[in-house]
Amino acid sequence: MSHDSALLKAVMPSSLSSSQLHREAVARLLQANIANASQEALWIIEEALGVNRVRLLAYAEDPIDPERCQRALALIDRRASHEPLQYILGSQEFCGLEIGVKAGVLIPRPESELLVEATIALLRSHPHPIVLDVGTGSGCLAISVARALPDAMVVASDRSLMALRLAKKNAQCYGLHSRILWLAGDVLSPLLSRGLAGKVAAIIANLPYISHAEWEHLPPDVKEFEPRLALDGGPDGLDVYRRLLQEAPGVLAPEGQVFMEVGMGQADRLCEEVANTKLFEVVNVQPDLQGIPRMVCLQRVGHS
Repeated sequence: MSHDSALLKAVMPSSLSSSQLHREAVARLLQANIANASQEALWIIEEALGVNRVRLLAYAEDPIDPERCQRALALIDRRASHEPLQYILGSQEFCGLEIGVKAGVLIPRPESELLVEATIALLRSHPHPIVLDVGTGSGCLAISVARALPDAMVVASDRSLMALRLAKKNAQCYGLHSRILWLAGDVLSPLLSRGLAGKVAAIIANLPYISHAEWEHLPPDVKEFEPRLALDGGPDGLDVYRRLLQEAPGVLAPEGQVFMEVGMGQADRLCEEVANTKLFEVVNVQPDLQGIPRMVCLQRVGHS
């Protein structure tokens, strides 16, 4: 720990200025090997103090209430333990929306926006399409699609009741709660009694795809804090996707499509398995911004 950091700890909880608080916060995050320490410290301080950056800079040397300083440093210490920044701040931006997140629910990733973009492109001119978001988590996919396609019926399912509660709350923030049918259950089982056989135009799925070998090497921010239920895809990471592809023909409309997010090295293997089923054809495999094949798009062929 730096001399300045030790000194600041010694004078707690007497008042600090925002500039002193930021220096202390950065020191704690750097000690914990947080890469973007200065920027993250600012975000956390803004959240803790309820002020924006302009005000922090304008009044950088003014003393801050000691109780609020302690709140800020308590949040900083959570980040120093490698708890994800999104859980500390309570939200994550996704498709231009602020999506609420909490411990126990997977944090949305920018790669998943590919699923939304593909669904919108497919169904923009489709009259009253039915879209199914399997494993909705925070609801980021279902909410983004419902917002972009006002004529669509969106169905969102998850086996985690905690995730469904959060997803509903997120949808309410955008006035979309009543536009989405929320169902509790595993993969496509919640739909079997809903009369949707042969009617679903698109399935979007960001299901667990971390293999057991990959799990051991995940960063602590993910492995120790995000829900394993939403990440662990079995020995090779594709167990849940195999189930999805077995059940999907029962609900998809003729030529309905499935958009799936997959991990590094999984797209080719999944496409090979799909070819053997003769139930789908591969429409395309789209890379993310890092060039990793990230989204597999399939189309139903024939009738099961």
